[in-house]
Amino acid sequence: MTIQMMKWQLEEWIRDYKFMLREIKRLDKILNGGFCREPKLTATYGIEASLPKGSSGISQAELDQEEEREQRMKRYQEVTKTLQKASSLLYAEKFRIVYDCMLEGMSYRAIARHMGVSRDTVHSMKENILEIIVRKGQEDHSLPLLKLDKDSNVELRASRTGEAHSAVSNL
Repeated sequence: MTIQMMKWQLEEWIRDYKFMLREIKRLDKILNGGFCREPKLTATYGIEASLPKGSSGISQAELDQEEEREQRMKRYQEVTKTLQKASSLLYAEKFRIVYDCMLEGMSYRAIARHMGVSRDTVHSMKENILEIIVRKGQEDHSLPLLKLDKDSNVELRASRTGEAHSAVSNL
């Protein structure tokens, strides 16, 4: 993967950071506390007692869906941890502030207003930040996720926009 592709991937992850955090919370709620899978212990009497009961188990489709959700949650957790680690690679305080603002989802204009600089300055700082993170991440192998293939980005973008079917058909 080229440096430019890694920078694009990193920039996309930064844009999707807040989304991934919300999705991790949602998936965690579904997987760890959402549904009660305990069999119901309600006693039945009369004719209802003799009627056939449905399976109290989980269907294969539900198990597959749960497995897919677990994998997605793990991938999002890895990406968010990588983005959080990347902050430690930035030594200039202004770069850290711009990076934090980017993770918060602030626009260039809002960041420029916050920092008291022009929008073009924020844009060039963003390019420098991406360059620093990719270069240092490659040098000390501290960001192994930057070497993920392009398909994970397509999958993330598709799940974010809800166009999973169209993204898969375009591949």
